[in-house]
Amino acid sequence: MKFLTFSSLFLAIQLSPAASFTPGAPKGHTHPKPHSNTHSNPTIPSLSLLMTESNKSKFKIVKHPTSDCQAVVLEANVAQDGVNLYIGIDSSSYGHVSRPGNGGIRLLHYASPRDAIEDAVRLAKGMTRKHDMFRTGFSGAKVVVKADHPDLSAVERKQLMEDVAEALHAFEGGLYTGCDLNTGDGDMDHLVEATGEKFVLAGRNSRVDTNVATASSVIGSVLGVVEAMEGTRDLSSLTFTVQGCGKVGSTVAKELVRLGAKKVQTCDLFAAAAEIQGCDRIDDWTSTPCDFLVPCANSLAITEEVATNFPEGIRYCVGATNSPFANDKAKEIFDKRGIMHIPESISSAGAILADSVEWYDIDLYQTVEPSLLYGWIRDISAAKASDLADHAEQKPHKVDSRLRNVVPSREGVPVGSDFPDWIDDNTIHTDTVIVGGGLAGTATAFSLSQKGVTSVLLEKGSSLAPPTASSNGDSRMYRKMYSSEFFSKMQAKALDRWEELEKLTGEKLLQENGLLFYGEDTGETVEGSVEGARQVMEKLNLPHRYYATGDEIADAYPVLEGCRGKPYSGVCEDTAGHIRASKACNAMAKAAGGNCQVKLNSKIIALDANRDDGKVVAITENGETIKANNAVISCGPWTNAVLNAANLPELNLDIWQVQWAHYEVDSDVAASIPQAFHFRKENDIDGGLYYVFPSSATESIQNGGKSYVKVGVDFPTGGPLKNMESFNYKGSQKVLELIDEWVKEHLPAVGKRFDSYCHPYTMTTDSYFVMDKVAENVAVFSGGSGRAFKFGPLLGDCMASLLTGDDAPVDLTNFSAKRPEIVGQTKISQSTTANSARSSCEQQEVIA
Repeated sequence: MKFLTFSSLFLAIQLSPAASFTPGAPKGHTHPKPHSNTHSNPTIPSLSLLMTESNKSKFKIVKHPTSDCQAVVLEANVAQDGVNLYIGIDSSSYGHVSRPGNGGIRLLHYASPRDAIEDAVRLAKGMTRKHDMFRTGFSGAKVVVKADHPDLSAVERKQLMEDVAEALHAFEGGLYTGCDLNTGDGDMDHLVEATGEKFVLAGRNSRVDTNVATASSVIGSVLGVVEAMEGTRDLSSLTFTVQGCGKVGSTVAKELVRLGAKKVQTCDLFAAAAEIQGCDRIDDWTSTPCDFLVPCANSLAITEEVATNFPEGIRYCVGATNSPFANDKAKEIFDKRGIMHIPESISSAGAILADSVEWYDIDLYQTVEPSLLYGWIRDISAAKASDLADHAEQKPHKVDSRLRNVVPSREGVPVGSDFPDWIDDNTIHTDTVIVGGGLAGTATAFSLSQKGVTSVLLEKGSSLAPPTASSNGDSRMYRKMYSSEFFSKMQAKALDRWEELEKLTGEKLLQENGLLFYGEDTGETVEGSVEGARQVMEKLNLPHRYYATGDEIADAYPVLEGCRGKPYSGVCEDTAGHIRASKACNAMAKAAGGNCQVKLNSKIIALDANRDDGKVVAITENGETIKANNAVISCGPWTNAVLNAANLPELNLDIWQVQWAHYEVDSDVAASIPQAFHFRKENDIDGGLYYVFPSSATESIQNGGKSYVKVGVDFPTGGPLKNMESFNYKGSQKVLELIDEWVKEHLPAVGKRFDSYCHPYTMTTDSYFVMDKVAENVAVFSGGSGRAFKFGPLLGDCMASLLTGDDAPVDLTNFSAKRPEIVGQTKISQSTTANSARSSCEQQEVIA
């Protein structure tokens, strides 16, 4: 196929005929490298210079450039009926191969050719504003396809892309395109084939999603303007309305939830699209109050009427929509109402920023972890939005007039060239990266710090021990009263470390209030048994009291009158008590001091432990890179997800949905309720294991001076899970009713249920943890099995010993990741061994 030379068509506005090619670009996908443009206002050429006889056979000028609108729209030939193909070029910035046009392919049913042509002009000029705003190296352009039929499936896509390819070839490197409205990956597959892998910037052979890139610029602009206006990036006081929940809008909504927005309201023409976890679906975005409107749908939706009647209280308008305002008057109404708007040339520039990187260094673009690119886009968008708001003196009506203050010169290298430096600037170097900020993660950071070892602790929640994790809450039991001598002795060592931690931090973390085991002869359970605990207490000569009958228990604890006459026995350890769980995690992180950098809201996306340099590299959802000598995976029910991301074998772990609740109780009665664990035989969904914490263990519940006790079960709701995808934090109503019935039977003086919770517990089949190396430079703690918290700092010492080679404080054989109960169907390299050091405590039990 012979293509015409397009340079003659734009002879008067071609600014640099030379084209250099990107060194090292993949074969068949070479890009002319953009140069600086020193001519910001080229002269509009006459039509005699624009068109030649040969050009007329391929293109027709349907919109001529004028002094008022320096834009050209060409209509290209197509081979199918019912379709018109228009190419809009903003000639005010166009530089052919030195500053090629760039804009996606938009496919729509337009009412008339004029509407499509006007849209091409508007969109091309809008693209120029985006490209100029960040100096991407491109000029504004847009490919607009007008479909006569409202049903776009009537368009023959392959043929259309072949027609687009012919036009792209005619530009000879002066036009690049990609996806836009109603075009997608399948279209790009056709286009790449038809162009011979040229002139297409659509994330080909890359994991980068340009929809997420656009969402990243929206989120960055949100954070930037809030910071400029309120001095913080905290979104917890703001209610957002996301209008339009397609690929971009839904991503924005989810990210706002992740960043802790007070409330995220979602609205879409298709109601199902607005059903997003953590969000509230609304039917009418124009009449629902919010602080922050985020338009991510059709253009021109904010009319004068909408702008006038939008509910009071709105303060911001930032989104992904190109041209969100129907006209200048609508924008002026928002300005006069004091609504700060960041223009889409900043907030919707994510995709063209990704294009700039793809253009500048295609090898990097095709291999980079996408979250790094998204993080870069978010950061530069935030900086630009904040800068604009500051230049406008935080006054909405000054934004438009101050916009030029944040637009860089067209001279200089494209912004995409900054990306590698940003990666370096956002790389943290440390000795150990710790994934998970619960008990094991904070304990490991504490222990490593005492050895002078630095760490970076990554927690995806908004706090250490966040509400979604296993380590959250007021209380966890500690006790020596085990059916296992090994764990009983291990608790004694752990108590010494807890005492040391309390002295270091000055915080009271352990509360001694005794613990009663009572109930039927159930045999051994995940929590042991009454008889097994009695035998170990006697053998180790530990102080305790034994109750042989239910009557004796009722006599000793009148509040447990329900035990009278039942075939129960009981054993009590007065030196047991509870640990303030969430406070303990924060205390260990505090004790780690400057040797540990805690990073919240930092979900890990990638973990590479197989590098030639022996380092471990972790990348977060925020786009940060942590390079370390070692890694610790201590993220409970998310363990296998992280192992999978690191290409390491998964472990045989189960996830239990475990429920508990708070109950009101009169203060005089509360003082008589012991900390207790009740054993009874299983019956259908009733696993038989119940516990109660006294009112001293529910200090976070503040409600009019009333007292509360915590009651829960130690059996799973439903069957065990293998991942968190189907975890239900609401739990089961049937299990709550079982807890209610147990309270009524065993604690009749206790009042109504106040609240309820369901938390994940990571379990092993033998109830021993996993505390071992799974690669030469990766150690794992998981499978706490509901009994790990009480060992706290001691677990940190064990994990630290795996990394430093020091002797472990206890024998780690039982916690091997290579034991049959854990390996399952996977195999862990036999060259990786756990720290085999033995403590002075003789091993009491060995797992076969």
